[in-house]
Amino acid sequence: MNHDFKAGSENEIVSLFERIFRPDLIPSDLLIGIGDDAAAFEPGVDPDTKIVITADMLVENIHFKTGVHGMYDIGWRTAVANLSDIAAMGAIPRWGVVTLAVNENFLVRDFELLGEGLRDAMVEHGAYIIGGDLTRSNSGIVISMTLFGETTHRLLDRKGAKRGDVIAVTGYLGGSSAGLELLKNPSATVPEEIRLSVTNMHLRPEPRVLAGQILAGNDGIHSAMDISDGLGIDIGRICDSSGVGCRIFEEHLPIKDEVLKTALALERDPLDFINGGEDFELLFTGTRPAVEYVAHALSEFPSQPPISIIGDILDPALGRHFARIDGTILDPSKFGWDHFRK
Repeated sequence: MNHDFKAGSENEIVSLFERIFRPDLIPSDLLIGIGDDAAAFEPGVDPDTKIVITADMLVENIHFKTGVHGMYDIGWRTAVANLSDIAAMGAIPRWGVVTLAVNENFLVRDFELLGEGLRDAMVEHGAYIIGGDLTRSNSGIVISMTLFGETTHRLLDRKGAKRGDVIAVTGYLGGSSAGLELLKNPSATVPEEIRLSVTNMHLRPEPRVLAGQILAGNDGIHSAMDISDGLGIDIGRICDSSGVGCRIFEEHLPIKDEVLKTALALERDPLDFINGGEDFELLFTGTRPAVEYVAHALSEFPSQPPISIIGDILDPALGRHFARIDGTILDPSKFGWDHFRK
């Protein structure tokens, strides 16, 4: 198949995806994979196994731009958006199905790069693409993924935050949004090493799968979600679900120097990046000893992110506060990405 030309048939693309997504060693609980009318797998043999399902859709010119994002990037970020949701529940990601709509100008090489990005992000966490659907689009690219996860332990959700909990996050905030701004502004005056570092934060986010499982294994952790739409709007969702208030301190937010320097170069408030979304870090609440224990446990793994305590959960009557370094108090839930907010 010539990679420089448009796909000749749907069967050719299905065959291509069969090669890309076929695990070297087929897991024993996968019964039927790509190439049939449907995929089939056996759930965990433990009777206490819980199945978790999530879905995310990415639409061209809303979630990505083909002049800014490569096909591999789009595949990687599609997988991570789903993996991060499974991680936030404390589950283990397993099986994914993908639906893809593309226009007639899509090349075989585009399919290949997109598939490789999906595969590489998934297999890193022991998860696999096992099916999906392919169709023609008369406009832009649309890619949707449904991912199944499982666990024999308790599940984390947004409803459990308690008054007196501390609020914490994994990793660093604002990098994805800052990286997107640099990708959209190639003439921005920033040192090349900063540009490469920050754009990579956007193009190659890492889902916190192991961190989610450690959080779920500690009864002192009471609520969790991933930061997909921005810190402010997402802490607001925990408050809404749990019926609590909150207080976050800007001075405690983990922000890399490269992101601060990017904000300075672009004459932007770093808070814009914090609330820009798609950091895919975990936002969670729990007792201080539990959070400190999780931080210590993760520190035993060199590849795992640090944990930062950024605030605390309040009585709902006290409201929601984001305390800026300059003394300004904002309602954090008013900031973030909302597809339907005017």
